[in-house]
Amino acid sequence: MSDAPAADCAPAAGTRVEFRVGLRDVLGYCCALLRTATSRGARPVVCAAAPLVDELDRRLWTFAPGEFLAHCRVGDAVERRSPIVLCAGADVAALQDRDCLINLGGALVRGWERLPRVIELVADDEAAKSAARQRFRAYRDAGCRPQTLEVADETR
Repeated sequence: MSDAPAADCAPAAGTRVEFRVGLRDVLGYCCALLRTATSRGARPVVCAAAPLVDELDRRLWTFAPGEFLAHCRVGDAVERRSPIVLCAGADVAALQDRDCLINLGGALVRGWERLPRVIELVADDEAAKSAARQRFRAYRDAGCRPQTLEVADETR
């Protein structure tokens, strides 16, 4: 995860919001980010539309040779024990024991303000950028100061 400066935000006593933009392979970047985050003890939830969640689920099994990132979907029996939870939707309000939201979807995720960190992954296309601008304004309107990071699209 990035060492970017913390964003000031009222909703969750210091919620940091980052937009990582310019991604050509959002899912590949997400896999690498999840590997780094969980190796540091983070317990992220990833939100996206159902087709993206399905593809991310597959990639987490195979994105690097000999590597598997343990994960489950919201509602699975192992949800509380799983380091990564995948959510096909835009609502994490009921989740507990998560310390980071990674959003790959086009909508603001309900319940984001309960988490200490939010990372928005934004594809390098006009539709994704336009939706991200709307979310950026929503975070700012909620009292956050989101950070924007232009990232090299590498999957490590």
